[in-house]
Amino acid sequence: MRARLIFLGILAAAMGLSACGGSTGGSGGYVQPTGPSLASIEIDSGNLFFEPTKVEAPVGIVKIWLKNIESGSHNLVISGVPGFILEVNGDGDAQAKKVELKAGSFDFYCTLSGHRAAGMQGTLVVK
Repeated sequence: MRARLIFLGILAAAMGLSACGGSTGGSGGYVQPTGPSLASIEIDSGNLFFEPTKVEAPVGIVKIWLKNIESGSHNLVISGVPGFILEVNGDGDAQAKKVELKAGSFDFYCTLSGHRAAGMQGTLVVK
C-alpha cells in the first residue's frame, strides 16, 4: 500500500512538471495575429547577409517574409518579439508570418552559430 502511494505521488509530480514545461514547438509565447496585415515586408537571406538591412514598418499587424536566395539554412528573429522566428532551408525556400508590431527600433538577426557575428543582422523601425 505504501509503495502504491509513493508511486502515485511520483506520477502526480511528473504530470505536474510536464504541464509546466510548455510546448516544444519553440513558439516562446508567440501567437500569430489573425487580423489583416497593414503591410508586407520581404527580407532576403543569403551567404551570411540579409537584404535589406534596414526595414520600416507601420505600427500594427505586418506580414514578414524571409526568402533564402542562396544555399544553406538561416532564420530570422526580432528582438522585442519573444518566440517569433522564421526559418528557411536551401535556395528558393521562403516562410512568412504575421506579427503585431509596436513603435520602436528593433534588431533582427540570424541565431545560427556565427551568423550574427558575421553580419547577418539588421534594424526594423516601426512607426
